[in-house]
Amino acid sequence: MNTSKRIANLDLFRFLAIALVIYYHIGERFTLDKTIAIGKYGVEMFFVLSGFLITNIYYKKSEGSNLLRFWLQRFLRTYPPYLAALLISYSAVFFGRGQDFDPGFLFFFQNFYQVIPFFKISWSLCIEEHFYLMFPLVVLLTSRATSSKHVRLAMWIAITITPSFILRYFAGDFQMKEFGYYTTATIFRFDGIALGCTISYFINHYSFSLRSNGYISLLFAAVFAGISYWLADVDSQFKYCTGYLFLVFSAGMLLVSFYYSPDFLLSKTLFVKQIALMAYSLYLTHALILNVFDKIFHKYPAFTILAVPICVTAMLLVGLAFYKTIEAPSISLRDSLLSFQPWFKKSSRRPS
Repeated sequence: MNTSKRIANLDLFRFLAIALVIYYHIGERFTLDKTIAIGKYGVEMFFVLSGFLITNIYYKKSEGSNLLRFWLQRFLRTYPPYLAALLISYSAVFFGRGQDFDPGFLFFFQNFYQVIPFFKISWSLCIEEHFYLMFPLVVLLTSRATSSKHVRLAMWIAITITPSFILRYFAGDFQMKEFGYYTTATIFRFDGIALGCTISYFINHYSFSLRSNGYISLLFAAVFAGISYWLADVDSQFKYCTGYLFLVFSAGMLLVSFYYSPDFLLSKTLFVKQIALMAYSLYLTHALILNVFDKIFHKYPAFTILAVPICVTAMLLVGLAFYKTIEAPSISLRDSLLSFQPWFKKSSRRPS
């Protein structure tokens, strides 16, 4: 597949991920149905997809051969929209309850807090940023360690399976009820991104023929949903240590099935493409919209019956506005800056 263009099925994958996250956050406000827990793990789909795409870019376009360029590209792509959403979120808590600003949010430390004080959805963004920082160094380490692609693949597999599992087992706490450190810290949740990297490494270094279709994708989607439902209550050490790993692998298999399937009919729709395009903006802003309407519905409970369509419509409109005014201009600025500075230009040397 040509990675220079957007891949329609991966846009659908991204669309489903953000739809699940929004479904969960709306559902937890307005229903106690256990099935909403399936949406909670849409973020795992984002993790696997991020690892896959960034590694694919690295190996297909040699973006990573210049570390400074790679880091600047990721920073300029993600940080300006994040900073804008952080400003909006903190303004709300400052005027609402006079809370002091925590500078840790500027450096993506908040996912290591016992309890995240505000802008809670930013925990996953912290993991993404930590990944962007460490990924080129891991690639450099594996490249220097051995020239064998088989050994490197084994190292990627080990990075995927071993560290987070061991840390969850020896340093984690499945009984922690507050949403914070034991659920959000990077050391406990980076196996999803690592698996995305492993899948991409395998695809880029091994020649093989694989075909998938909608039925196989539906099967893996059902497996992912089933494991998500099973993890609705993480009530044992086994679930805490291995459940996330099972979930990550089901998300990875779903990604592979999407990648190797012909474009699905839904993947080609303008709506799916647009939502996928502005998924980052939607993720950054949707919880803020929910907080606003939560207060409105508490004051005017008669309107609660319309909560879902009202909230979804508002999220889409605000997400689109945020994308047009913040995210898209920041992407343009990034492209301009990186093309202007000659020392940031891509190296012609292909990374190993």
